Amino acid sequence: MTQILKMFRAWALLTFILPIVVFSSEIAFDGLNVSTDTKHPVLQNTINSELVDRNATRLEPVYPKIWLADLFYQSLVGFSVTDVGSSACRLQSKLYLSHLNNNSYWAVKMSDSWPRYLNGLLIGNTHHMGVYDECISVHQPIQGKYCMSTIELQTSSNENFTQYSKDEYASFDNAWQEILGFIDYGDLYKRNVINLGVCIPEACTSADLEISLQRELDSIFLSHQLKAQVKVKPDLCNTNKHFFPYDTGYYVTCGFFGLLILIVSFSTTYHLVALRNGRENQPSQNLEVLNMFSVIKNGNNLTKYNKNNELNIFNGLVSIQMMLIVVGHGRLIDINLPLLYPKLTEEFFQDTHHNSFLFWHNSVDSFIFVSGYLLYMTTINKFRKSGDNWFLIPKIIMYKYLKSLPVHVTMIILTIFIVPHMGGGPFWANKMGMEANKCKQYWWTNLLVINNFVDGEKQCLYAGYFISLQLQLMVIGIIVVYIYGKNRKIGNVVIALLITVSLIIPFAITYYSKSEGITKFNISFTLKIFQSTSSASYHFTYLYSRFYVRGLPFYIGLLAGDIVEVLKKKQVKMSKATTLITFLVAFGLYIYVQLYSIVFFKRHRDYNAIESSIYSSINHLNTPLFYMWIAICYTTSSYRFLEKLLNNRYAGLLHKLSYSIYQVNLTVIIMINCSARASEVSSTQIIVMKTIYIILTVHIAALIMHFLVDAPFGLLINKVILGRRTSTKSKDN
Repeated sequence: MTQILKMFRAWALLTFILPIVVFSSEIAFDGLNVSTDTKHPVLQNTINSELVDRNATRLEPVYPKIWLADLFYQSLVGFSVTDVGSSACRLQSKLYLSHLNNNSYWAVKMSDSWPRYLNGLLIGNTHHMGVYDECISVHQPIQGKYCMSTIELQTSSNENFTQYSKDEYASFDNAWQEILGFIDYGDLYKRNVINLGVCIPEACTSADLEISLQRELDSIFLSHQLKAQVKVKPDLCNTNKHFFPYDTGYYVTCGFFGLLILIVSFSTTYHLVALRNGRENQPSQNLEVLNMFSVIKNGNNLTKYNKNNELNIFNGLVSIQMMLIVVGHGRLIDINLPLLYPKLTEEFFQDTHHNSFLFWHNSVDSFIFVSGYLLYMTTINKFRKSGDNWFLIPKIIMYKYLKSLPVHVTMIILTIFIVPHMGGGPFWANKMGMEANKCKQYWWTNLLVINNFVDGEKQCLYAGYFISLQLQLMVIGIIVVYIYGKNRKIGNVVIALLITVSLIIPFAITYYSKSEGITKFNISFTLKIFQSTSSASYHFTYLYSRFYVRGLPFYIGLLAGDIVEVLKKKQVKMSKATTLITFLVAFGLYIYVQLYSIVFFKRHRDYNAIESSIYSSINHLNTPLFYMWIAICYTTSSYRFLEKLLNNRYAGLLHKLSYSIYQVNLTVIIMINCSARASEVSSTQIIVMKTIYIILTVHIAALIMHFLVDAPFGLLINKVILGRRTSTKSKDN
């Protein structure tokens, strides 16, 4: 009985000890990750001693007792730029403070124009702007200067608050965790970065404000184990005076465009007189060049429509895709705006359940495919003619290059000399100055068609990379088409090699750089890329804008042209039922593969190098394969269900404007958004109204660009390179 009792005691002891031995590591882990579902105890704000006690007893993190907005109020309520800077700054600061104490109207206006108590900190309201125009409207006795400062919050202790962070916080969680434990998942605005507008005297510089504000915040924040790092960029300080000088380049550019407008006006007037006198069809040889600038002539060419052109369907596809690109660019650039309630935007990016916006990361592939397909279809017969016609290769390359230049060069010149003077606001000088400086330094890379090999944060014009990408692929493509024209079998071998290489290179770059499988245009990436931050440029530079990783849709477009041509010769036909069913199946597969890319936006998902590399390799295969099937269905079926949607006069008109739309859209959208003077509310109604406004503005700008630059200079290039006359009866291409 005694032995049984001893055995029972041993088993009982083992029963209590075994869980502790087996699960000791898990218990220790849980101790480090204390659940924040329970209410935090009230802790004192004398942190140093309690940090030691907490580490010893493994208590929950110790947060400042006073809330962040109250700390800012304590720091800012009596703030002014004092005891720093030049003698003029010190003198104006003293004058401002003395008049503020006496409630002088001008001084109170300056003080009243910027906030002291910040709100919306927990929902991502990162911009606390005040009233920009109230500040700069002060002229006497001193000029008010509005500065946007950036304040990044950190803990000055060694505490790692991120280990206690959660995706969603309960009602009784400590609000400081949202600030100190912020983790950048890409779908949130930074809670620990605050942009604060401050009104200071004109004589004080951005450096004076930075030093003075840093000193004031340190006096309050450091006692709470917090550090606020202040930065103020010079181009984020503005008065009502022009930030950009009216230099020689500005006046020369204005003179050039003024002369161009006069030429277009005179040409149009001459054309009207010719129409009235019935002399339109007997143009003078000496006035033929002048006639190219006529709005009437170019308007007729713009609206001209050939219903029987078999390529109209692809022109229509480009038109629809271009409209989506404009809308997408508008939404992406909106992310950079100060938002009063950014939670709506965050929820949009956090919704990874069939979010159709997130899977348009490779939308440009459709343009690249159509470029390859049209290049093959429009040039293959030229190289099939007997004799040595290799000399057509440099001629076509030169023609394509020159055709791309007028609008592209115009946008570069406007960006450098004119656009900076066309608006204002707290963000205008910073953003437009950045764009102008990039084009001043790197304009030559655009002209040499190598700007997509420059780091993303240095590229002149965001849209410029695609022009170089297209031209580089066109050089390869025209050589491939020449080979096809001479020997189809060798052409297929070359295409197979190019497709294989285009699959291998993205896989290798993604795998060895440990990059994501797609370019994630989320909140963080978009903020960085539009602020020209180098940390966001690697993926854009090496996996988004270079021809050897984006050539796959182009080569499949060339291959589709060859396949369609063979099917035409063999007169292969599909029934209506087969066409419709196969199209729906192809569309379903296309959407499925596109939707799969959304998994890369999900939080807490372990990085898989093989998965990312494979998807990086094949994700540019999806769109061109679907478009190739559209081309096959359109060619081999009598059931042309896309005809009414894509083959019409309106789609043809938009297609002729598409190049101008692409060139102007980003600049116009940035100008609209950078004129913001206050935080916006991103409600559905406002988004829809703003989108309509952006679409109309972009199309009006594109129409002006077409009549002033694209159409007349295009006719000149046609005459010089191809020897074409400018008759309105020329064939629509």
